[in-house]
Amino acid sequence: MRASIGLLAAILALLLMPAGAAARPQAGCPNDSSGFILVDLQTWWDISVEGFEEAGIPVYVGGDPANGFTDEFDAFGAAVGLVDGQGVYDYIWGPQWDVIDKGGDGWACMKPRQLSGGNPGYNFNGVDNVSAAG
Repeated sequence: MRASIGLLAAILALLLMPAGAAARPQAGCPNDSSGFILVDLQTWWDISVEGFEEAGIPVYVGGDPANGFTDEFDAFGAAVGLVDGQGVYDYIWGPQWDVIDKGGDGWACMKPRQLSGGNPGYNFNGVDNVSAAG
């Protein structure tokens, strides 16, 4: 009886644990001097948005996601063959992330590239955190 109460308490503790507390990265990024930082998908997107804006492509009308994508971001999406801004968003949140997060743990390592004419602010290097450390 005591063993089943202990097991029940352990299961309840896991179920009541705050989201993210149980989702710890399995491994880290290359060493600090590499320039890679550990990110989840939301952070990857947020940094991407900053990069688009640094490149002169405002993403959200009035800077607010609730207002939708700007005409400039829609035009960018069309120019790269993703139909519009929603296509860019869907690509980053889907196929792009899936290729990088090979371990499927929701974490990856991101490194901004040196800004230049060939490397706008929205281009990054990305590697899986599991494969990078293991």
